[in-house]
Amino acid sequence: MADQRIPETSAPIDIPQPKKKRVNPVFLGVAVLPALLSAAISVAIIRSGFPVFFFLVPLGFMAYGYNHRSAWASTLLAAGGNGVISLGWTLVSPGTGAYLWLNLLYFTMMLLVFTWIVGPPFHSAYGFLSTAYRLIIGSVIGALTCWYIIEVTRDTQGFKALLKSQAELFSSLSITSTGTDVVQRSLLEQQLDPEALIAQFGSIALRGGGLAACGVVFFINRQLSLVCVGLIRRIRVGSGLIHFHAAPGLIWVLSLSLLGVLGGTITGIAPLEIVAWNMVTICAMLYLAQGGGIVLYILSQRSLPPLIRVGLNILLIILICSPKINLLALGALGILGIAEHWLPFRVPKSDGSSSTPGM
Repeated sequence: MADQRIPETSAPIDIPQPKKKRVNPVFLGVAVLPALLSAAISVAIIRSGFPVFFFLVPLGFMAYGYNHRSAWASTLLAAGGNGVISLGWTLVSPGTGAYLWLNLLYFTMMLLVFTWIVGPPFHSAYGFLSTAYRLIIGSVIGALTCWYIIEVTRDTQGFKALLKSQAELFSSLSITSTGTDVVQRSLLEQQLDPEALIAQFGSIALRGGGLAACGVVFFINRQLSLVCVGLIRRIRVGSGLIHFHAAPGLIWVLSLSLLGVLGGTITGIAPLEIVAWNMVTICAMLYLAQGGGIVLYILSQRSLPPLIRVGLNILLIILICSPKINLLALGALGILGIAEHWLPFRVPKSDGSSSTPGM
C-alpha cells in the first residue's frame, strides 16, 4: 500500500487583519503629542520675533480642539521651554541676561492668562464668570504687568533707544503719507516730534490704551484659535458671546466714568482721570462683547456653510487690525451693545428653535 501523505503548503495563508487607527497617547486626560507640538510651535513663534503676537494661538487650539487639561499641559511646557532656551541664550551671550527675568515674566504671564481665558480649570465652579469677563480680567493683569516692566526699564538706555526708534518710524511714516503738501508736512513735523510722541504714547497707555491693547491681542488669538480648530480638527465650537449680556447697571458705571474723565480733565487731577479712562475702556469692551453677541445671534438664525463662518472670523480680525475701518466698526458694535438695554435684539423665535450653544 502506497504511503499517502497530506501535501504541505509552501507558505502559510495570510488572513487580512483590520487596520488599527493611530490613537494619540493620552495621559491623565492630556493629548500628549498635540500638547508637545503646540508647545513647540508657541516657543518657536516667541523666539522668532515675528509674528510674536500669535504665539498664543497653539494654546487656544488645544483648549478648543481638545480639552483644558491639554491646553494647560501645553502652556506649562511652552513656559518651561521658553525659560530653558532663554537661560541657555544668556550663557552663550552673557550680555543679554540683564533683563532675562522680565522677559520670562511677560511671556509666562501671557501664556498663563490666555489659557485661563480660553480653558479655565474647574469650569463648572467658575461657570458664572463668562469668557468676556475673563478676557477683561486677563487684560487688566496684562496691562499691569506691562506697566511694571516699563517702569523697571524706562530709565535704561536700551529702552529709550527702542522707544525713540519706534517713534521716529511712526513719525516718518505719517509725514510721508501726507504727500507733497508742504504746509501739512511742516505741521506734522512739529507735532510728531519723537520726544513728544513718546510722552503721548505713555499717556495713552495709562489712560486705557494698554488695557485695550492686551484685550485686542487676547481676542485676536482666541478668534484665530477657533478658525484653526474649524479648519484642522473640523470642530465647530459655539461662541459664548452669543449669550453674553452686560449687567444692566453697567450703563451707570459708564456714565459715572465719563463724568470722572471730565472732572479729572477740568481739575487737573491725573489719578482720577487715569482711573476713569480705564473704567470707560472696560465698559466699552463689555459693550463691544454684547454687540458682538447680537451679531452672532443674528447670524445663528441662518445656517451658514463652515467656509463662510471661517471667512467671517477672518473678516472680523481684519476689521480690528485696520486703523481706518476699525473705529467705525467697533463704534457701531459698541452702540449696538448699549442699545440692547432698551431694544431686545435677541428675542427667541416663537417656534422654539434654539440658538448655537455656548462653549
